[in-house]
Amino acid sequence: MDKKKETFPNVLEALMLFVALYMVEYVVGAALYDVRGVLSMEPRDLTGMIMVLGNGVIFTVVMHYKGLTYRELFHSSSASASATMLVVFPAIALTLPLIFMAMSMLDAATVMLFPMTSQEQALFANMKADSVGMIVAICVLAPVLEEMLFRGIILRSFLGQYPKWAAILASAGLFGFAHMNIYQYVGAVIIGVFLGWLYERTKSLLPCIGHHAAYNTLCVAQEWSYVRDAQEGLPQFAFSSWLIAMLSGAAGAAFLYRVLHVPAAQRGE
Repeated sequence: MDKKKETFPNVLEALMLFVALYMVEYVVGAALYDVRGVLSMEPRDLTGMIMVLGNGVIFTVVMHYKGLTYRELFHSSSASASATMLVVFPAIALTLPLIFMAMSMLDAATVMLFPMTSQEQALFANMKADSVGMIVAICVLAPVLEEMLFRGIILRSFLGQYPKWAAILASAGLFGFAHMNIYQYVGAVIIGVFLGWLYERTKSLLPCIGHHAAYNTLCVAQEWSYVRDAQEGLPQFAFSSWLIAMLSGAAGAAFLYRVLHVPAAQRGE
């Protein structure tokens, strides 16, 4: 593969890629909005179609330019995909409760420090998963498409250009930036670092998509449970819940590190 194509995108090109994606999604959204009556869909339910079509255009162009196949994009490891899923997925599941509870606390603390304006409250209310279309967009489409872009395209390229942790942190920062609001930024960066490390270790998007989808699903379930209102302070989790989550998270993290950690000498570093 041509070296220039192999290292596309760098940080600046990744930012331009975001701009191109938002422009394409805007055009697609405007076109679908005009024909929403024919489709018998409410504007909010068009979200999934806009994501798929907009990202589809960008991925088609970028992957053709780089000469990547979807099989290479999703799983480029020498280990089989089924073996990776069998080994990594149970450990990921163990880490989820602690990550979810910690991120819930962080999100609530951010809202307390930076109270939402009425416009921001309306924006988040419009993003709630209160329809089939929004549930599919949040729990299925967003994890798949975002992991394809941020880990499969961007981080994959960054790892070939920058030191490992610089690449992971840069891709995580862009992942947080892409959420376009301060309330999700810090949490997205933290999760982005974990997913970036997971991708760098496994060379597979499958664990990243699985974790992302499970986390988003937990967030949707929390919305449905009416456990708390974002304006009412920190969420209240029982001590036993924290204890179980910390023990489970520690076990999952230890297993992941043991299975995926490769000494620098073995990697030739």
